[in-house]
Amino acid sequence: MSFAGALFEGDVTGDHFCTATVVHSPGRNLIVTAGHCLLAGKVAGKGAIFAPAYADGKAPNGTWKIEEVFEDTQWAENTNDDFDLAFARLAPDASGRNIEDVTGAAVLDTTGRSGEEVTVTGYPADRKVARTCTSRAIRDTPTEQRFDCADFPGGTSGSAWIAGDGKIIGILTGGDTDDVSTSTILNDYAAKLYARATGAAGTAATAGGPPAG
Repeated sequence: MSFAGALFEGDVTGDHFCTATVVHSPGRNLIVTAGHCLLAGKVAGKGAIFAPAYADGKAPNGTWKIEEVFEDTQWAENTNDDFDLAFARLAPDASGRNIEDVTGAAVLDTTGRSGEEVTVTGYPADRKVARTCTSRAIRDTPTEQRFDCADFPGGTSGSAWIAGDGKIIGILTGGDTDDVSTSTILNDYAAKLYARATGAAGTAATAGGPPAG
C-alpha cells in the first residue's frame, strides 16, 4: 500500500512516531492521521515529514514536509476522543511533485460506516517495517468502533482502516491493549473537517497553478 507511511520529526534518520495515509483531495496534497499525532495549525521550522511506503530505514518514494494541520476544535481545544482526527497539507517534494501524483490515494468515506471487514497498515514505533492486518470493524458506541488484531503498538496511531471497496472508514486512535484498536466513527464531523482542509489545500493549489490530474 504505497499511500500509507510513517511520520517522522525532521527526517527519516530518527524515530517515527505515528502512521498516516494519503487521502484523495482536490489539491492532491493531503494526508489523514490521528489528531493526537500532530498539533493543529501552520508548521514552522523543520516540523514533521511523511515517508510513504517507508521500509527498512528507507523512503523509496521520497519524503514530504507537513505545511499545515487541521483538527476539529473538540479535539484541538478539549481533547475529546470522539474527534481524534487530523488532516495535514503537504508541501510539494524536492522535485515539485504533489504526494498523490506519486503514491495514489484512498477516498475518505464519512457516512459513519462500521461492522465490516477492514485492512489496517501501521508502523510500530520500534520497527522499520509496517504491520498489516485484516479484521472486522465493530461499532462499540455511537461514536467509537474497534478492531481486534494482535500487535498494533505505539506508532500505529493514525493508521487508516480500509474497507473492501478501498475507502477509508476509520483512523486508528488507540486502544486499551496492543491487540484491540479503536477509531472514531467517521461521520459529519469528519466531513466538515475534510472540507475545511481541502478548502485550504485547494486555495493553495490554485495560487500556484491548477492541481495536477
